[in-house]
Amino acid sequence: MGRLVFLDTNAFRYFGIAFRDVGLSDCLRDNILVSPLSAFEVFAQLADETDGDKVLGQFRAIRNWTNPQRTGLLPWPDDMLNQLWFQRPTKDDEFRKRMEEQFNDCLAADSISALKEEAVKHRQVMDRFKLAAAQSFKDMIDLARGEKKKTVDIEEAWFRGVAKRAHAKPESKSMSEVITMLSAYFEFEQKKLKTALMSAHYNPLSRVNQNDIIDSEQLIYLGDTSLCMLTADKGFSRKVTESEQRARIVTASVSDLESARKAEGVLAKAVLLG
Repeated sequence: MGRLVFLDTNAFRYFGIAFRDVGLSDCLRDNILVSPLSAFEVFAQLADETDGDKVLGQFRAIRNWTNPQRTGLLPWPDDMLNQLWFQRPTKDDEFRKRMEEQFNDCLAADSISALKEEAVKHRQVMDRFKLAAAQSFKDMIDLARGEKKKTVDIEEAWFRGVAKRAHAKPESKSMSEVITMLSAYFEFEQKKLKTALMSAHYNPLSRVNQNDIIDSEQLIYLGDTSLCMLTADKGFSRKVTESEQRARIVTASVSDLESARKAEGVLAKAVLLG
């Protein structure tokens, strides 16, 4: 079976180019899971006035690189945190049903006009999600600046934030255990915090800095040791340098992910990752 692989948002779109007219080998399709963050972002991009039709074509190619009988969907990040904390699967049939409906609507649509209203709603959902996460990060920055804390002193706040999102009691796990379990996510967040504290003008609520939020959230899935992430974003390797989960962040060039033959080769290597 090998590793299971999920794609970040841009890799999702690049696969939509690579496999628009050709199919991924059947032996690899069952190794792909879909990140709801990536799917939601692509749904939201359907609302773009200039790129909507192009994005729709890329999204509809999903039938060529996943198993049409069983498109595996990862949980929403909060549900994933709950699953990792308690080491048991979460069941959110309503969420899965909504996502399946959105997939089917996109696959059946002849043009972007039929999806525009829903795409705008998805963009609003993602904007609210990013803003809420950015505000939480701003609160942590303000705390650190106000009390002149070092980055390492923020571990407790990060740990309690994870416990809250997982609907868990903080005392039910040690902080070191959770940091190890989510080491790539933790390191990415700490690097973000260090960058923010070095600049008096850093604004976590700006649109540019909000883009880091989805990247960070994708790393939560690496808490499952069976998963690896495929991306073309070199920023991950710059921000995750110490975590052993770094080995499961597979970075490929855009040109490789836009070519069916090369993308299949990259994916095969990721599946066989040690």
